[in-house]
Amino acid sequence: MNANFTDLVWWTIPLWSAGCMVFGSVLLRKRACKVLSLMLAGLAVIATVPLAPGLAARMPKEPPTQVIYRFDDHRWLELKGWECEGALWYLDSKLGIKTEVVPHSYRIVFYRYVHPSTRYIAIPVDDFSGIWVSQNGGKTFGTPAHVFVPLWGHYDSQFPMPQNVKQFVVANDRGFIEMKDGRVLQSSLPMGEGWGKTYLDYPVKGEEHSIVDYDFPEFQDLKSKPPEVKSYAGWTHMQCDPKVGIVPKRTSLAGVPGLIYSLEAYTLGAPIYFGSRIFKKNGRP
Repeated sequence: MNANFTDLVWWTIPLWSAGCMVFGSVLLRKRACKVLSLMLAGLAVIATVPLAPGLAARMPKEPPTQVIYRFDDHRWLELKGWECEGALWYLDSKLGIKTEVVPHSYRIVFYRYVHPSTRYIAIPVDDFSGIWVSQNGGKTFGTPAHVFVPLWGHYDSQFPMPQNVKQFVVANDRGFIEMKDGRVLQSSLPMGEGWGKTYLDYPVKGEEHSIVDYDFPEFQDLKSKPPEVKSYAGWTHMQCDPKVGIVPKRTSLAGVPGLIYSLEAYTLGAPIYFGSRIFKKNGRP
C-alpha cells in the first residue's frame, strides 16, 4: 500500500470517529439531552488519543546530545545529532572549556581509542581521512591533521582504513595509529608550530630516506609500537545509541492509543478501515 494512502487512513479513522461523536453531541444538546451530549463530547476527545504519537513524531525537536567518549572524570566528547551523526564538542569541566570540534556530520569510530594526553588532543575522522587536532588542551581545534602515505615505498600509498586499525593511542603529546598488520603511523614530536599535524609510517629498513620528513628534527624519535598506557581512567572505545531522542513512528500504536484505535477501526471507523483493506487487496493505492 502506498505510504501516503496508509498515512491518510491512519489519521482519518480517529478524526472521523471524533467527528461523528461531536455531531451526535450537538444533536443531543439541541434536544436538551445535556448529560448524554457531554458524555459524547468527552468520548470525542478520547477518540483523538491515537493521534498523539503521530503529532509527537511530527513536532520539530532539538537534536539529542550524548556523551560518546570520556578521557577522564572531567574531560569528554559530546555528539549532538540524530542517529549518532552530528556536531562534535570537546568539554573540560575543570578548565571550563567547551569547544565545537566539528559543526556537523561527525560519526564515531569503533576501534580501540586510548587518550591520556591532556595538551595534545587528537580526534579521528571516522574514515581516517584526517584527525582533528588541538595543541592547547582543547581550547581550539584547527584543520584536520594529515595522515601522510607516500606513493612509493613499502606501503605504496596504502591509506589506513578504519577496519584495519587495531588501536589509536594518544599519549605524551603524540598520536600512534597501530594497524592490525603491525604498521604504526605516528605524529611528530611536540616542537615547532605544526607539531602533531602530520602522521608518518614507522620507517621500513632501507626506505628511511625516501621521505624527506624523516630527516626533520620532529621525526627523529619514531617508535615501532605505541606506548603502553597503564591505569587509564577513561573509556577505551567511543559509544553511541542511535535510538536516543527518536520518537516512535506514528503508525506504531501500543498501549491505550492502540486499544482506542482498534475500537474505532471496528466501530465508527469500520467503513474506512475495511475499505482501505479492500483497496490494498485489489492492489490499489
